[in-house]
Amino acid sequence: MLLNSDSAQSLCEMAYILSSYLDFIVNFSCNAGNFSFTERITVKYAGAAAMYFVSKNLKKKYNITDERASLYEAVETWVDALNGREFLGGSKPNLADLAVFGVLRPIRNLRSGRDMVEQTRIGDWYKRMENAVGESSRMKA
Repeated sequence: MLLNSDSAQSLCEMAYILSSYLDFIVNFSCNAGNFSFTERITVKYAGAAAMYFVSKNLKKKYNITDERASLYEAVETWVDALNGREFLGGSKPNLADLAVFGVLRPIRNLRSGRDMVEQTRIGDWYKRMENAVGESSRMKA
């Protein structure tokens, strides 16, 4: 598997993220932002439906039958590519490190992200990336 920002790595992870749309929708629309009740309901159900169909199409297009296995395989491939280095870029993150971290960061505290860290070897690299990148600049409600 080639590892760059356009690789199957991102596609597998995105398919997995989208397939766990309920986790995302509940966390985002119910716990973040200044949404009215009507907006929350609209985002929750319309977003869930849209994400379901996007996930279904991605899985079909890239022949992904088991999202979790594809995610774990992609993450393990990434860790193998590190080849003992702190980052793919060596002692400092490079663009590939940032691209993969950018895909993983949104799911880190969701069930799918917790499972990924528990079931693969990505945890140490992820902690180093958190330290290198710093806190999210997302505005908290």
